[in-house]
Amino acid sequence: MSEGTDHEGWLRRPKTLLAVLVVARLVLETAGAAHTWTRYLSSTVALFLAAIYLGAVAPLRGVTRFTKLILPAVFLTVWTAGWVIFAILVSALLQLQGSHFASPDDYGNWPHLRQHILGHVGAIGIYSAVVVILMAVPFLLRRWPVAVGPAAVLGALVITRYWVEAMGADPARASAWSSTLAMLLCGFYLGGVGPCFGLKLGGQLLIPSILIGWAWRFWVFLAAVLSVVAPFYKTHFFDPSGGRVAVRLAESLGVGVLEGFVYGVVVWGIAVWISHTARRTVEA
Repeated sequence: MSEGTDHEGWLRRPKTLLAVLVVARLVLETAGAAHTWTRYLSSTVALFLAAIYLGAVAPLRGVTRFTKLILPAVFLTVWTAGWVIFAILVSALLQLQGSHFASPDDYGNWPHLRQHILGHVGAIGIYSAVVVILMAVPFLLRRWPVAVGPAAVLGALVITRYWVEAMGADPARASAWSSTLAMLLCGFYLGGVGPCFGLKLGGQLLIPSILIGWAWRFWVFLAAVLSVVAPFYKTHFFDPSGGRVAVRLAESLGVGVLEGFVYGVVVWGIAVWISHTARRTVEA
């Protein structure tokens, strides 16, 4: 680890959260909790949310280069997989019927258990790549600090809504996690805190607004790609059963760039209005 980078402090809380989450799910399922709600305690989703958080706060921990995100991303993914494998071994060795971590086929069947564990080990590379991408989005916005927080929150909302829909939640309830509404609310945030970041002129808020819009549509595009990779999860982000998947994804990306720009301009208008209103109130 490079000098001046507080990696231990940077990773401590996400590591603790992920470990506690896996253990808590194991304990709850062993105690008889229904899988229909313990599945919401997903270590994978928590890993993705932690990645966004780490990318957002990375500059505060002395991380100034993109390449410095790779090793922590791999480490956190391995850490998560390690705790999941630990839960699998405990469930298999103790034959914990209520736990989803190990199936009855794993009980006393070492070849099957080994293949199960190797499956999780083999997925580490894929998950690490996803974690790097998730970390990179807020990290690349570090030159515009006022945009980092909104971009991170929008990413968290998209991931949460994807997972809630994938778990079969009612669409009306899942829509409560709307990132579109949150995107518009970003205008109030930018207009209110912009002066604290030295953005006192309306024109200075334009680039951060558009960057937030593009970050938002990129999160949505990633959710669409995930819908293709995991078609067994049904969400509103993308329906791969419609065919022409590659073409439709490319169209989605192109339209997303345009939508992000348009929404960014709308957010900018709201931000300018709030900023001017706040300034007049202070001067009055």
